[in-house]
Amino acid sequence: MRIAVTGAGGKLGRKVVARALLAGHDVVAVDLPAALGELQQSHFDATTLPQSGFAASVECRAADLTQFDEVRAALAGTDAVAHLGALIHPRYPEPVVHHTNVGGTHHVLVAAEEHGLGAVCLASSVNAIGGIFSATPRYDYFPIDEEHPTYCEDSYSLSKWIGEQQMAAFARRRPTVTFSALRLHALRKDFAAAHRPAEDDRDPRELWGWTSFDSAAAACLLALHRSTPGPAVYNIVAARTSTDVPSEELARRWYPDAPLRRPLPRNTGFWDTGRALAELGWDAEDEHPALSDRERNAR
Repeated sequence: MRIAVTGAGGKLGRKVVARALLAGHDVVAVDLPAALGELQQSHFDATTLPQSGFAASVECRAADLTQFDEVRAALAGTDAVAHLGALIHPRYPEPVVHHTNVGGTHHVLVAAEEHGLGAVCLASSVNAIGGIFSATPRYDYFPIDEEHPTYCEDSYSLSKWIGEQQMAAFARRRPTVTFSALRLHALRKDFAAAHRPAEDDRDPRELWGWTSFDSAAAACLLALHRSTPGPAVYNIVAARTSTDVPSEELARRWYPDAPLRRPLPRNTGFWDTGRALAELGWDAEDEHPALSDRERNAR
């Protein structure tokens, strides 16, 4: 499979590119010129490319995702796309966040359709339902599944929710193609980087959730290999919280009106990841998954 990765120069993008190469795929790395320059120097020396039994390659293509003609050119000749390029918080001017994230996603979806790509994976966010950047977050129940209502307020969260709606619209136009939106959360290297002391639970908006870069990269490849066509949204969040405070204690303290749909023993996470396990084979318990056969190139 020849996979285009937008935002390839970002922290997650680099992980996805490296994992795709390790799995035997050809990769088209798409980003702004400066990011691609850093990427080539630090990750793609010809002597250090990962090997998986046959030659793997990466091609760098510069593109501004807000410019459709550049996106169209960047996706030409590819089979699938992992769209990771975006502004990752709302602290930019709101029109810039909307233009970059919503417009960029639409450009990727249109170009993927024009070129006949068979699989699309979008980096969404748990904030598609609101939360971390909301003045007063609203959670209706725990654990939170992908059907939870959306109460987003800020430009970033709204852009992620709109991206999921765009994906669903294009899936209706192309019913034989797989479209996956991954709701990622607080990407970190590992649990040690995510961990918060027991006394540090003063900001409950993020529900003490996080995702390792390794598991997020695995989810991207698993999504591109999904066998069932159509649109789907997945919570991609670690199975344990970032704090040692018992989850049910946190729920009682901060969200007493949100019912528990099932027990949350010890530091069980507040996000339901059962769909990702059932449909992708992505296990929230495995924070640094080894490369699986599901991710590998079939050729």
